Amino acid sequence: MKIEKYIRVIQRIVVKKLIYINTDLYLREYSNYLRKSGIEFTGKKKKIKYIDPSAYFDGTDYSLIHIGDNVTISREVMLLTHDYSITTAMCSLGKFIDRHEGELYFKKNIHIGNNCFIGARASILPGTIIGDNCIIGACSVVKGSIPAGSIVIGNPCKIINETKQYAIYHEKKGDFEIEE
Repeated sequence: MKIEKYIRVIQRIVVKKLIYINTDLYLREYSNYLRKSGIEFTGKKKKIKYIDPSAYFDGTDYSLIHIGDNVTISREVMLLTHDYSITTAMCSLGKFIDRHEGELYFKKNIHIGNNCFIGARASILPGTIIGDNCIIGACSVVKGSIPAGSIVIGNPCKIINETKQYAIYHEKKGDFEIEE
């Protein structure tokens, strides 16, 4: 079992280095690596837009992570499917549990819908469901259910706008650039 884990770690390191050679190759190979690790790509095309190599996927159980089509996961985003805080909370009841002695934890799914943008350093906590067409602001802490078409920011995150209104406003203003 240890050898397999070492091989997976080396594969991940090598695949992440591909971004310096060819971004499309990196995205294809990293998506394949994540798929083989258990992450489910749920859209019709089963294709992500971008995942930065610094993004952190909780290694406890990748099968709890579900990502839609055309999703961007920016720099240093953290997706957590587990939470050991209950072990600490039990101490308040006089129930002390030493490390590796039956610690208690929660394990919950994360679902990210189609056409979502997750900003840099956002934290997606266990049990989070993000609807289609959402924008998650940088450094936001996201937990619970985010309705489709929402823009959220902050800690804890709050809905500040709808993506459709945001797009209409900037389309009228014409204040964006087009990458060539």
